[in-house]
Amino acid sequence: MKRSSSVAGAILVSAFATMFMAGCAQNPDVRDGHDYTSGTTQRSAPDYLGCVKGELQGTTTTFEEGTGDSVKLYVDSTDPNKANGLVEVQGSGAQRQFTAYQRDAWYDHGRLLDAALMCSKA
Repeated sequence: MKRSSSVAGAILVSAFATMFMAGCAQNPDVRDGHDYTSGTTQRSAPDYLGCVKGELQGTTTTFEEGTGDSVKLYVDSTDPNKANGLVEVQGSGAQRQFTAYQRDAWYDHGRLLDAALMCSKA
């Protein structure tokens, strides 16, 4: 009996570890995280995103993608599952809505989120 319960325990621990590792291996869409901020800006999308890019480290790679009245600035990858950050600007006229997302914002103290907020006010 003892051998049977230790085998069952080992299988249970192995199954739990496999499920845990599979969950950790996933890299969800950057927009699904907890690190984000949003607001409005009176700046045009190019001016606003130019300001945000200017606040990032010089080695940071960014990509812009636009459709209609929406422009997205991706950090490090255009794939939301791999991007380390994303700033979306929508709208036209005097006010534009923005939302900024940053994966692992603790790593650099939320530099992208801070830039998004600071540039919305400038």
